[in-house]
Amino acid sequence: MNIPLVRLLSLAAVACAAINWDVYEYGVVPSFQWSNPFPSDGTDPGGYDIHCKASGTFHARLYKLRDLPLEPPLGLAPWEGAISDFISRRDYPGSWDGVDHKGLDREVVVMEWVDVPAAVRDWIEEQQRDESEANDKKWLFGVFEKPRREGEKVHGTVPPRPTAPVGSAGSSSSDLHNLAKYKSRVIEHGVLAWPVDHTKPDRDKGQRDMTFKIQAMSVSESEDGKRARLMWEKLHRAIKRNERRQQREERLKARKEMEEGRVKDEL
Repeated sequence: MNIPLVRLLSLAAVACAAINWDVYEYGVVPSFQWSNPFPSDGTDPGGYDIHCKASGTFHARLYKLRDLPLEPPLGLAPWEGAISDFISRRDYPGSWDGVDHKGLDREVVVMEWVDVPAAVRDWIEEQQRDESEANDKKWLFGVFEKPRREGEKVHGTVPPRPTAPVGSAGSSSSDLHNLAKYKSRVIEHGVLAWPVDHTKPDRDKGQRDMTFKIQAMSVSESEDGKRARLMWEKLHRAIKRNERRQQREERLKARKEMEEGRVKDEL
């Protein structure tokens, strides 16, 4: 079955050794908490022992919400209603680097389902099998069928398979195939990943095609990294304790001044 994947951008990408000026021009959604774990000069991240690394470049199409009513390839008219409903029930997670172009300029990435790595497909379906209301609003990938005939409209997402296939890539526990190991911050052992580069379609020429590159590393915290982390965590706790102490002292001082003022008024 030929199914496109529509993804609301939840992760960011910035060209290596470059600045994403959209961050400064448009701002970032408040909920975006991720950051690029890889140095912009191409070196390995500090504080980790690197076990293995891999990268891959993927083809996609990048649309703006204003493109939804347009017919393909410029827009997503057959899926307009389904996508609009999907978006309306979720907070916008931000575009590359969490950028929020706001309004109809917000972006949607579309990939062919067959182009999505098998481990990611399994992970998406695993999320979708949890039908609780809280989870339904968290997963940010919508899978939609293609129209079977011209003019047909798609009204909803494709339900996931009841269970993951035996021996699927997503159920593997080895390194980069196990998406459960992907972390924004690794303390013991895990995987760091980031869209380290992406192109932009030339919209003035009616283009929507783009590519993005994902880099991933299986890492474990080094002894030096652990010492540095513990030092900063200790410093952070000390700063927080000092802030709380100052706040208590200020409250006590304010209370004392109020009591002394009340006594003077009574006299």
